Amino acid sequence: MVIFASLLLVMLGGGLGAVARFGCQKAAERWIPLPGWIAIFCVNILGSFLIGTVFGVLQGLQLLNQANHATLIQHFQATQDIQMGLALFVTGFCGGYTTFSTFSLDNLFLMYQHPGQMLFNITGSLLLATLAAWGGLVAGGTLA
Repeated sequence: MVIFASLLLVMLGGGLGAVARFGCQKAAERWIPLPGWIAIFCVNILGSFLIGTVFGVLQGLQLLNQANHATLIQHFQATQDIQMGLALFVTGFCGGYTTFSTFSLDNLFLMYQHPGQMLFNITGSLLLATLAAWGGLVAGGTLA
């Protein structure tokens, strides 16, 4: 039953995250005169910050195993309620909100049309998303 509930939460969160990403992308296209890949760039960095913040709060409250931040929910030393929350928000919402496939396709198109922008998108995304996740971890730890 726990697995079924987790799957439903991941589906719900993933749907909400995908709708949020779609909304951000359409809003950026309408109101900001920048290339469309910039919206995905920003969404991926914000999503990394959100994930880091969640883990920072949980770590600050000492609800996670201190050994490492494993990607599998089974490795979390947390109550079932927290595992369900992680399924909804981290795996579901943040997984649906951020997108590696669109990032990859954008880079493929940029490679032929604007190679400099492609290099910026790849290096900037990797560096800034990692820094954003770290910043979220620190910020979340102070919130706990």
